[in-house]
Amino acid sequence: MDSSSERERGVLSTKDRNYLRDGAGIAPKSSAERVTRSRIRKRLYSAYLDFKLLNNELEERDRKTVFEDLPDDRDLHRGITAALEFTYLALKEQNLDFKDYLEEAIANAEEKLARKESENRVEVDVELNVETRLVLDEARDISEYSDEEIGELLMNGEIDGKLAAHLLQERHSDGEGRDIA
Repeated sequence: MDSSSERERGVLSTKDRNYLRDGAGIAPKSSAERVTRSRIRKRLYSAYLDFKLLNNELEERDRKTVFEDLPDDRDLHRGITAALEFTYLALKEQNLDFKDYLEEAIANAEEKLARKESENRVEVDVELNVETRLVLDEARDISEYSDEEIGELLMNGEIDGKLAAHLLQERHSDGEGRDIA
C-alpha cells in the first residue's frame, strides 16, 4: 500500500497528510496551521506511547500478519526505515543516544523470544557503533570548508596534504606568521 492520501488512517489523517505534502490550502503561520501542527505532534506522541500497549498486548499472529509481506512491500520497508530515521533524528536533536534505546529494545526482544522458545533466561549483548565522516562534496567550493573541515577531509583521505596546506596557507596568509605546513 503506498503513501497516497486514500489509504486508511494511521498516525496521520488524510487531512494531516495533505497538509504535510502541500500545505492543503492552510495559510502559513495561521491559527489553522498552528492547530494542525499541534494535532500532529499530539498524535505522534500518543503513537509512541501506544507501542508499549501494542508490544505487550497485540497477539503475535497480528504482528506477524502486518509484516508477512515485508520482503515484497517496498512501501512498508520504506516506512519502517523512515520511522527509525525519524526517531534517530528526534533523539539526537534532544541530545539523547538512539543507541541506548535501540540496544534496550533489542535486548528486551531477544529475552522475550528466548523465554517464549525455551523458557530460558539469556544475557544479551548488543553493540551499535555509528561513525560519520565528512566527505568532499563536488558541488561545494572547497574554499567554503572551515579549517576544521579541511583537516577532517585530509584525515579521511578526501583531499591530499598539498591541497590542504595550500588552502590553509592561502586562508591564513594575513601575516600572522602561522605555520600551516
